[in-house]
Amino acid sequence: MIPAWISQIGADCVVPLDHARTGQTASILIDRDKIENACRVLWDQGYHIESLAACDVLEGFVVRYHFAHWTEPGRLTLRVSVPRDDARIPTVSTIFPGADWHERECHDFHGVVFTGHPNLHALLLPDDGTPPPLVKSDKVRKSRTDVLPLEYLVDCGQPAETQASDKPASGDAGAQAKG
Repeated sequence: MIPAWISQIGADCVVPLDHARTGQTASILIDRDKIENACRVLWDQGYHIESLAACDVLEGFVVRYHFAHWTEPGRLTLRVSVPRDDARIPTVSTIFPGADWHERECHDFHGVVFTGHPNLHALLLPDDGTPPPLVKSDKVRKSRTDVLPLEYLVDCGQPAETQASDKPASGDAGAQAKG
């Protein structure tokens, strides 16, 4: 069940998930300009950040933030898409200090810039201008519709017929494994 306070996040789309199957209550798609507000709402509700990571797709980068609650079930995933030519997103390390190293690692490996980060320099890789190693070439990049589970996209208003035609049907084992 999606808590009523989720509406305060300003989501573009909230996809309810089966907690027993996925370990998550919802996947929430938001605009990058709303990430700070969303994190303040989650902080006020008693959530903590577990992790964040980026995924390099044809449309740019999808940055995923995983949150959990200390006292009750209700893991949430926030997803923010940023274009490759403007891969910037406001830092959330000022709200969730635990995001500090996650953002630095994401910057190291994908080149995503977390604006306002107090210490955004190399964490694991040399700070010598080497291109981020997890940025894919156009030849191997896949579309967001191939990476995100189909139900996330359909529930968020993209008609099923716009999905990749070679994607397994939602009942296929391959589709279930993408969650």
